Amino acid sequence: MTDPLTIAITGATGFLGGHLVAQARAAGHRVRALSRKPVNTNTNQDIVWITGALEDQAALETLVTGADIVVHAAGAIKALSRSEFFHINKGGTEAVVRAAYAQGVKSFVLISSLAAREPTLSPYAASKRAAELVVDDYAGQLNTIILRPPAIYGPGDEETVSLFQMAVNGFMLAPGHASARMSLVHVGDVASAILACCEQPQFEVLFEIDDGKDGGYQWRDLADAAGLNVGRPLKIAHLAGAAVWFMGLLGTLKGLLTRSPAMLTLAKVPELRHRDWVANAKRPAGWTPKWSLKDGFKDAINWYSSQNVLKRYF
Repeated sequence: MTDPLTIAITGATGFLGGHLVAQARAAGHRVRALSRKPVNTNTNQDIVWITGALEDQAALETLVTGADIVVHAAGAIKALSRSEFFHINKGGTEAVVRAAYAQGVKSFVLISSLAAREPTLSPYAASKRAAELVVDDYAGQLNTIILRPPAIYGPGDEETVSLFQMAVNGFMLAPGHASARMSLVHVGDVASAILACCEQPQFEVLFEIDDGKDGGYQWRDLADAAGLNVGRPLKIAHLAGAAVWFMGLLGTLKGLLTRSPAMLTLAKVPELRHRDWVANAKRPAGWTPKWSLKDGFKDAINWYSSQNVLKRYF
C-alpha cells in the first residue's frame, strides 16, 4: 500500500470532487479540501475543510499548506461569457498553482478536459487549454501532471441526467453527427485515475483517459447501452445542424435573461458537432478503468432512480 499522502483538493464539493474525496479517504490519504461555503465538520471530521473561493489567495495558501500534492479539480463547464470561462478556468488555475508554488508543494495535478485538445471550437475549450498552458509554465518548478478526461458521467452528475431521462421514455436526441465518435468515462474511474497520478506520479506528462473502449463510441452505442439498462430499445434521432444551432440560441437567450448559464449554447454547438472526441488512452501508471459503458450506465440510472429524478412520460 502507498504511504498516506496529504492531498489538497479544489472542487471538492462538486460532482467529480466528491467522488475523489471519498476514494482518497478510503485509500487512507489525508484530505484538505476547499469549499465556497462552510462545511459541517461534525460529519467530516477526517477532512480539513478550508472555506474560500479561487479568488481568495489566503484561503488557497491555507489549503495547500503541508500538502504533498495539489489536485485542482475546480472549474466551470458552463458560463455566461468567454471572459467568465477564462476568469474561472484560467485565472483559477493561475491562483491555485501560484499558491502551491509559494507554499513549497512539490506536485500539482490539473484536471483539464479532452475539449482542450481543440481550443478553437469553443470558449470552454479555449479556457481549459489556457489553464494547461499556465501549468506548463510551472513545469520544472513543480512536478506537473495534466489529466484530460472525456465526457464524465455517473452518480451525482446534473448534466447527463437528460440523456437518461430520454432513455426511460424510449428515445434519444443526438446533437452530433451519426458518424461522430467519442470516448466516455465513469466518474469513479476518473477519481481512481487522479489517485493513481498522486500515488505513482509520472511528472510533466499529459494523459487522455477513457473507459478502455478503443475507438470510442457512436451515439447508437450510447442509445443501445442506455436502452439495455431501462429495459426498452431506444429510437434515436440525429438532429440536423440547424436544429442544434437553434437549441443553442434558445439556451444562450435563456442564460442572458435568467443570468443562469445553460449547458447548450451557441458557443457550445461546435463542440457538440465535432466528430472526433476519442481519447488517446495514455494511462497513468498503475491505473486501469473498471467501469464498462453498460455497467456504468446501470450505476448512473440506479442512482438517478434512487433520487426520483427519472420520470416516465410515455
